[in-house]
Amino acid sequence: MKNVNLGLIGCGTIGRGVIDAINKNGKIIADRTGVNLVLKGVCDKDEKLLKKIKKVPVKTLRALDLINDDEIDIIIELIGGINPARDIVLGAIKKKKHIVTANKALLSESWKEIFAAAGKNRVFVKFEASVGGALPIIRAMKESFVANNIEVVYGILNGTTNFILTEMKAKGCSFAEALKTAQKMGFAEADPELDISGKDSAHKLSILSLLGYGVDISWQDIYTEGIENISSQDIDFASKLGYSIKLLAIAKNTEEGLELRVHPTLIHSSHLLADVRGADNAIYVKGDLIGESLIYGKGAGQKPTSSSVMGDIVDIAKHVAFYGSENPMPYNLDYSKDNPRLSKMDNLTMSFYLRFSVIDKPGVLAGISSVLAENDISIASVAQEERAEGQAVPVIILTHKAEEGNMRKAIGHIDTQDYVTDNTVVIRMEHET
Repeated sequence: MKNVNLGLIGCGTIGRGVIDAINKNGKIIADRTGVNLVLKGVCDKDEKLLKKIKKVPVKTLRALDLINDDEIDIIIELIGGINPARDIVLGAIKKKKHIVTANKALLSESWKEIFAAAGKNRVFVKFEASVGGALPIIRAMKESFVANNIEVVYGILNGTTNFILTEMKAKGCSFAEALKTAQKMGFAEADPELDISGKDSAHKLSILSLLGYGVDISWQDIYTEGIENISSQDIDFASKLGYSIKLLAIAKNTEEGLELRVHPTLIHSSHLLADVRGADNAIYVKGDLIGESLIYGKGAGQKPTSSSVMGDIVDIAKHVAFYGSENPMPYNLDYSKDNPRLSKMDNLTMSFYLRFSVIDKPGVLAGISSVLAENDISIASVAQEERAEGQAVPVIILTHKAEEGNMRKAIGHIDTQDYVTDNTVVIRMEHET
């Protein structure tokens, strides 16, 4: 039996899940792999938390104590964020420690620096848990799908937003009410901005775009829109029309260029992603060889995420135990040199769901139709609820494919009209099946 020593930095929810997994399932891992995982040291800024951790020889407030320990083979970074995680990871790599991380923000910002250092020092950096919790999407993109020309990636990559949208659909409640429920149940943070704004999904999409398309792009350069303006009314209308609303991270390889975007999206109820409910995640990939593939499961939480972390630890530990401490295959940083042409958001062509809040009086629909037509936007269908004349009424329009830029111009003009009582809700539609 070969021993491989681990150092864990960050003993929060996921960190404690990793500790529990090593303690409870270490024998299973050893029986299956011939490797005994030894948690030699843990580090956290919370001294009280450290005192609660049992059976670990080194408990420290200083990450350097683990980084400088020559007996430790693998550093597990689970503190999140960019600083001080970046310095910790780079410092560990310089000491020739292998890295396992779940840090999507760090990877989306500093992947070149991290992997250049890893290549120079011949160490592994693994990050399965950074996207999709327990979903093995990183391994699939790097290995199982490596021979494919990836045409489309649709991802429900954030469990908080998917739970909120599911709750709104099931109970007809408002966004604020669904968010409050998510927070009570532990699916949303006290400050949920990173999730509901779509930024968390954009971090993850930047990682998937690197693996799937060789695109080196910051999450900040991906068009991102959150779910704050989605109402139960929109979810109800979409359902009646045969659609579901999901916050999708989208990558599409088209003749016009590569599209990368995160926003609420209407997808047809027959699509594989339409029935992904609650806090689950799912990633739909379409490739020229695999056809359609869906990876579905728990996208967050202590146990699912720690499962992916453990998978990466075991992968590296087997190599260290049986082949030696060096990674024989340095990372290829030329991967992203020949970037595909990226599409500009204003130039994208798609269909739209529009919900206008207008005064119910003669000529309103004609006025809206006229502005849409002036901007080369063709109407596919119209739905209007009956109200007493003079009252505000929602008017729902589905369009044929139109340019994003033209749609923005049209809505900007319509929303200035005196018959409009509130900002128009615009939700993009996807017809991939």
